[in-house]
Amino acid sequence: MAGERSPGGAILYWVGAVAMIAVGLAGAFTIGVPFLLTGVVMLIVGAGGWRHRPEILWPPLVGVWVFVLVFVLVAPLGCTTSGSGSAPALSGGSPSTIQIGHTVCTNALGINYSGTGVYNPPLMPAFLAGLAAGLAVAVATRALLVRGRRRRAAPRRPDLSPAE
Repeated sequence: MAGERSPGGAILYWVGAVAMIAVGLAGAFTIGVPFLLTGVVMLIVGAGGWRHRPEILWPPLVGVWVFVLVFVLVAPLGCTTSGSGSAPALSGGSPSTIQIGHTVCTNALGINYSGTGVYNPPLMPAFLAGLAAGLAVAVATRALLVRGRRRRAAPRRPDLSPAE
């Protein structure tokens, strides 16, 4: 019958959510975090009874993956440190030269993070950019799904144009 849900689909959903969390925990220090976040979102949406409503299910899932994508694009991926200059210093009464380190970090978008001395590039800009993009895309996804549902639910008007 239309409107009935199969128990197999529910079991598959919950097994998928738990599997995502398990993969996320197993690979938490490598690629697991997106899977962990996806599994947690699936559990939250499923526990609320909203997994059958696409306008509730898909926006947070899309938002999580957009957050991860933007974070990876903006976060510094690789850093190199080099001696870029020198300064006179006294060591045991005789002048010597010490190197001043300069660290340069880049990312997939070409944003340059750099600093002198012991430099650890900040991750907060990547986190905030990912959060903003994820929220924006989640809101847009929900708006599109709600609009599509309204269009499908709207009654069609009969064609009143004269027949040729």
